[in-house]
Amino acid sequence: MPARPARGVTGSGRGLIRPLRNLSLRARITIGSTAIAAVVIVLLVLVMRFQVVSVVASATRTLLDADADPYVATLEVDSDPDLSPPGNAQLVAVVSPSGDITLSTMPPRVERALGSLTSTKAGTSLIRVSGSEYRVVVEHPVNQAGRWTVVAARNSQAEAIVVDDLTSTLSLTGLAILVAFGIASWALATAALRPVNRMRREAERLSVAPERAELPVGPAQDELASLATTLNAFLARTRQATERERQMVSDASHELRTPLAILTTQLDLASLDGEDAAALAAHIERAKLSVARLSRLANDLLALSRIEESERREQDGGAPTTTGWFDLGDEVMSAVDRVRLIASAKDITVDFELEPPVAVGGSGPGIGGGTVEPRYRLDTGGMAQLVTNIAGNAVTALPRGGGVFVSWRSAGGEGVLQITDDGPGVPESFIPVAFDRFTRPDEARKSRPNPDPTTGGIPLPGGSGLGLAIVRAVAERAGGTASLRNVRSGGLEVTVRIPEAS
Repeated sequence: MPARPARGVTGSGRGLIRPLRNLSLRARITIGSTAIAAVVIVLLVLVMRFQVVSVVASATRTLLDADADPYVATLEVDSDPDLSPPGNAQLVAVVSPSGDITLSTMPPRVERALGSLTSTKAGTSLIRVSGSEYRVVVEHPVNQAGRWTVVAARNSQAEAIVVDDLTSTLSLTGLAILVAFGIASWALATAALRPVNRMRREAERLSVAPERAELPVGPAQDELASLATTLNAFLARTRQATERERQMVSDASHELRTPLAILTTQLDLASLDGEDAAALAAHIERAKLSVARLSRLANDLLALSRIEESERREQDGGAPTTTGWFDLGDEVMSAVDRVRLIASAKDITVDFELEPPVAVGGSGPGIGGGTVEPRYRLDTGGMAQLVTNIAGNAVTALPRGGGVFVSWRSAGGEGVLQITDDGPGVPESFIPVAFDRFTRPDEARKSRPNPDPTTGGIPLPGGSGLGLAIVRAVAERAGGTASLRNVRSGGLEVTVRIPEAS
């Protein structure tokens, strides 16, 4: 039961705030700043009123002391004084020790209260008489005749008039300042939000010309300029990603068209040669090669998509994965073993070598002497993709009996994966575009249905042209580079360099 009123109060508060949410940002800024200014002005008026009241009261007490002091000084030395009435409409009364009023310029209603003042302590006080308030100063000079009482009084209405007039003036001035502040807040909010309006209008153009539109960045190095710069960088990354996806879809459609057409033709021929077992078997074998090529293309496209998705997550603030040198070395050995299974069909030798980091203070390899194991922004899956794609391409291109050498070492603050084969290499014209998607040497575009009598090549599905593109994507995601070159002695050398994680 106690929770219901609390929810009601919360709901009421939200109900008061909800209408503000429907206002524009400029209106909310103006209302908020004006409300704060109003609170500050009210507090200032109250403080100033308090100060004025204190100053006026102090001034009144000073005047009252000045009115009473001449009579006090006279009575302290003269027991039978001849007192003259004060001037300037001063209210002063002198009461003898016997209680008689010796001198008085007080109004009759105040004189009637003098009897009670003779017994009060000396000092300043407020008395109320017949609805009027007076500030009085009471002094008790003593001489041979006894204890006298001197009273000086002033009507407090004059103080109230001064304070009220000043408060009204301050209130009107504060109201004028508040109105001016509200207008200035509206104008400043309008000026401050003008870049936002330009950004909004430019953002609306994105749907019309997204490849050219860019949010304007103001000359001031402020938060809006930083926001525009960040959004422009985001838009640039989005355009690049969209362009890559569009290009990938276009290229994939083009690459899929040919094997699908071939597969369709092979199945049609197989249906025509249904009575010829040998011909039917040949058609089925060729169809398997086409399906294998399609499967490899689909897997490569999926691998690229996952790499790019991981890269986007890291750009959005995701923690990058780091792996130690030896864990990556273990994966190199595992990947080489998998490549050997493929290479055994062509009697191709696949060897590897691992060169661990050199220990500080020692002459041999290994971690010791305070050396920290290098770590890289590369997981074991990425290393497996590097070795499998590069070495697998080499096995496909090599003649029977060839060799592939894989090395993984740490040198100069980076990990270096180098894969070399003793095959025919690639045309020099292919090297500049070797890591682009769907690019491969012309002779690699065709599957070989029969063994090549000169090289000993066996039937293998044609490459998708994505293997080296995956290699470059994995390397760049880890902050590294990938390159290849023809070796003078014959063969191809692919080098991937990955910097150590800081």
